[in-house]
Amino acid sequence: MRQIQLLGYAGLLPFIGLTLLQLMPHTLALQVPFTAFQSYSQIILAFMAGVLWPALYQQPGRFFPLWVVSFALTGWFSSLLAAPEQVLVLAAAFATLRVFEIWHHNQLAYSPAYGRLRTHLTTVVVTCHLLYWWSL
Repeated sequence: MRQIQLLGYAGLLPFIGLTLLQLMPHTLALQVPFTAFQSYSQIILAFMAGVLWPALYQQPGRFFPLWVVSFALTGWFSSLLAAPEQVLVLAAAFATLRVFEIWHHNQLAYSPAYGRLRTHLTTVVVTCHLLYWWSL
């Protein structure tokens, strides 16, 4: 579990770093394009939704798989929006994914420690998205 926590928190570094670069562009000569934040966000959203795939085989209902797939598709479709709207849609998708996980906790075999980790990660990711949106 220690390695999972370390990797999970390390995955926040691009969100935090890119958000700081966006908030303080005058302090650095480096200009990072919006696509770096946007694409990393889409990849991580799809990855986090993909974590739910094993649970699909345990769910008798037909709506659980549709929800799981919709998170990754929402991230991809957000590319069609302007940057501010895109960041808000991605923030909402991350938050909704965590709510979905909490709502279906009895179907997901998450340990309490992993559930706490997911909440911490989602909180930081959504906060970064909102700060990034605010700076646009």
